[in-house]
Amino acid sequence: MVFEEIYNDIKNAFGQLWTFKERGKSLEIITPYTTTTQKFISVFLSYKDDEYIVSDGGWIDSGFYENAYNLEDDVYRKIAHHYFNAFGIKEIKGPSQKAYFYKKTITPIAVPSLVFDLSNFIAAMVSMSEIEFVEPEERETKEQFRRSANEYLQAVFPKEKMELGAYLDDKKQIRMHAVVKQSSSKLILINYITGSNPYFFNNSITKTNFLFELAEKSVVGRFVKKKISLIDNTAAGYVPTRIATFINHLLENTGSEKIDWSEREKLNELIT
Repeated sequence: MVFEEIYNDIKNAFGQLWTFKERGKSLEIITPYTTTTQKFISVFLSYKDDEYIVSDGGWIDSGFYENAYNLEDDVYRKIAHHYFNAFGIKEIKGPSQKAYFYKKTITPIAVPSLVFDLSNFIAAMVSMSEIEFVEPEERETKEQFRRSANEYLQAVFPKEKMELGAYLDDKKQIRMHAVVKQSSSKLILINYITGSNPYFFNNSITKTNFLFELAEKSVVGRFVKKKISLIDNTAAGYVPTRIATFINHLLENTGSEKIDWSEREKLNELIT
C-alpha cells in the first residue's frame, strides 16, 4: 500500500480502532469518531504535486452524513467560518461544483495531525447542521429549492462557465447562489428567492437586494452585466399580494431581472 507507513503512524498516534480502504490513488481513513447523525467519519489521503492532501472527499456537501450543508443562514455561516479558521481548513470546488474541504502538507510526519484536525472539523460541521437555527419548514424549503435550482443550472449550462455558491470577494462575505461567466469580462449573477411563509420570503428578497448592491461595489462589480432573481413561485411563502412591494423594490433598486421557477426555461434566453 502506497500510504502504509503514514497509516501506521496514524494508528500509532491515535490507537488501533482506525481502519482504511484503498480507493484508486487515495486512501480512505475510517476513524472511530462518529457524528451526531451516527455516522463514522472518514477522511481521504492523497498525494499530488509533492504534497500530502487530507480531505473530506466531498462528503459534507453531498449530505453523506445525513446533514445539510448550507451557508444561507447568517448564524450557521458565522459558526462555520469560526471552524474554518480554528482548524485552518481550505475549500475547493470539484468538477460537479461539490465543495471539498482539505488541509495539506509537504511533510509526511505532519499527516496524522491533519487527519485529526479534519476529523474534528467534520464532526463539528455535521453536529452544527443538526441545530435548528430556523424553523424546520423554512430550512427544508430553502434547502429543497437550492438543490433543485442547482441541478437545473448544472443540466442546462456548461460546468466550465458556471460556479455554484461563488464568492465575489476575498473575505468571503459576498456569496451568490450561482455565477455564470459569459467571458472573462462578463458575469451574470443569479440568486434564489424562496420562503416557507411571506415573512421568510420577504427576508429572502431583502437579502438578495443587499447582495446585489454589494456585488456592484465589489472588485468584480464592473464585470457584472446582468443580475437575475430566480423566484420560487411554488413555495408556500409566495403570496404575490404580500411580497409585491419587496419584489418591485429589488428590481428597481438593483436593476435585476426576475425569473419565476415555473418559467425557468427563460434563463436560457437571458444567459446565452
